[in-house]
Amino acid sequence: MVLGHWLEMRAISQARGALSALAALLPDTGERVNGSTTQSVPLSELRVGDIVLVRPGARVPADGTVVEGSADVDESMITGESKTVPKGSGTKVIAGTVASGGSLRVRITAIGDQTALSGIMRLVATAQASGSRTQALADRAPRSCFTWQSRLARLPSSTGGFQETGNTPHSNGNGPHHCCPHALGLAIRS
Repeated sequence: MVLGHWLEMRAISQARGALSALAALLPDTGERVNGSTTQSVPLSELRVGDIVLVRPGARVPADGTVVEGSADVDESMITGESKTVPKGSGTKVIAGTVASGGSLRVRITAIGDQTALSGIMRLVATAQASGSRTQALADRAPRSCFTWQSRLARLPSSTGGFQETGNTPHSNGNGPHHCCPHALGLAIRS
């Protein structure tokens, strides 16, 4: 049971770590294009329709469509694909991915909670907060076991049951026994 608890806590810790790693993918600022110049602005100031410059090695600040330039984009943290994906005019890019080998001008199509990265983070948080069917079964089993043990303890035992001595019935020692969930876990074979 200690091993099971340790495994559960480890899984929860890893899920929290994955959520933190996803949040760290977004840059703090983006380079908004203003005519022929660029201005570094916080992500909160970017709006849908803005054009941002993504330099080689920089992270894409928001979801968008490439309007100019070409680069290979590392989407491994989002898609799991280890190879970079070539992006050019008209292709979509995802917030948090890294451009390499060229620069891109991207028209922003989604910001904040509307980005694909935010959607992934919501799904991870929801999965982390919800229990599995196996967990629900493990929680119900001891309660069910206790209920049946309590009911069976009220019945007379097959080895004598209740005996009367004088006017007072008493048990022959076959009283209620408890059901230990640890023993239940050990009794189940894989």
